[in-house]
Amino acid sequence: MKYLFTGIFIFLAAVGQALAQTAKVGDEVRYQCFCFGQEWVKASVEAVDGGNVRVRFGNMDNQVVTLPASSPKLRWPGANSSGGEFRADAVQQAFAADAAPKYRRIVEQFAHFYDPKYNWTGGPVRPDEWKFAMDNLTQLDSECRVRYNGVKDFQGITYIKDGSVDHRFSVWCDIAAKRLQLEPIARSGMAKTLVNLGYTDENLNFGFNEPNNSVRMETQELIWERDKWRTAKIAWLKPKYAEYGAQVPLDAMTAVEKRADELRDIVLRDGPKRSYQMPANRDAAVEAFMKAQFAKEYPGAQVLKIGLDYNTWVQRKSLSYVISDEIFRYYKVDYNSYKRGTALLKIPGRPLCQAQDWVVGRSAKGLVAVAVGGSGTFMRCE
Repeated sequence: MKYLFTGIFIFLAAVGQALAQTAKVGDEVRYQCFCFGQEWVKASVEAVDGGNVRVRFGNMDNQVVTLPASSPKLRWPGANSSGGEFRADAVQQAFAADAAPKYRRIVEQFAHFYDPKYNWTGGPVRPDEWKFAMDNLTQLDSECRVRYNGVKDFQGITYIKDGSVDHRFSVWCDIAAKRLQLEPIARSGMAKTLVNLGYTDENLNFGFNEPNNSVRMETQELIWERDKWRTAKIAWLKPKYAEYGAQVPLDAMTAVEKRADELRDIVLRDGPKRSYQMPANRDAAVEAFMKAQFAKEYPGAQVLKIGLDYNTWVQRKSLSYVISDEIFRYYKVDYNSYKRGTALLKIPGRPLCQAQDWVVGRSAKGLVAVAVGGSGTFMRCE
């Protein structure tokens, strides 16, 4: 392989030297310029220096280039010219010179909604931006019907790139003609990038990232009560989309529902392998209180097992600022006592039982539920 590459290099160098030796000042050559509405333009040799040639393709000071004589950007008559290079016609040249700079940004914003194969480049947001975009598309449509009537796309891989609408001028005109059909699609698409689903993604990430894939209650509803979740989420989204003059798109929740299905499969795979580890500490009064709280939080749920992480009340001190003078700042000192534990729950509509954490506080008025569940680790009901 080493000798092959060396041979190729020597061959190309020899070709360059041969072309340079035959080239002379004033010779005509074609240069791959991508300018003047063309890929290849006529140029002339100004100087020859070893294997390099200085080529001029216009009258301006910067319209000159020095390249190896064997460069693929040069086509020499009778050497590497294959003919048939794309040449823009008068309408295409006029469109490229006048319409393209003016309307490119607007067309690119709508192109993805015209055909998803074109890249997403953002779009209008504020009402004035939408008015500007639609006014410009209306004007482009008018020009396409008169001045640029029948304009065609540029040809060749040099101009036409995957994912790009650039130089596809017939597409530009079609987008402008279909602007009214595209507007509601584009509005929904733009709103979708600006309006998230609240904490849904964060809650899903929690389920994937937490040890034993603990699942928050919103995600549980998304997985096992999807119709209920979807109805509530759409009602929550509607006014937010309306702010952008858009309706909630049909695929607004497709991505999170797909991820929810993936998390469900993990839970159903690993949950039956786990069992509840009964805490060592008990407190009958606290346990009865928390059972009532779980029943209130999850109607129909059964508390199969419950226990405490520690037996004694943990006291924490908190300070509340009251007043200050020239010497001291005065605070009210509050003492709060807590106990925490876990419970094994059987919640209706869930395929497995789940362990959830809880925290109870003690005040002068009695027990207070500080934290009741919120997420659960799925396991066997035993």
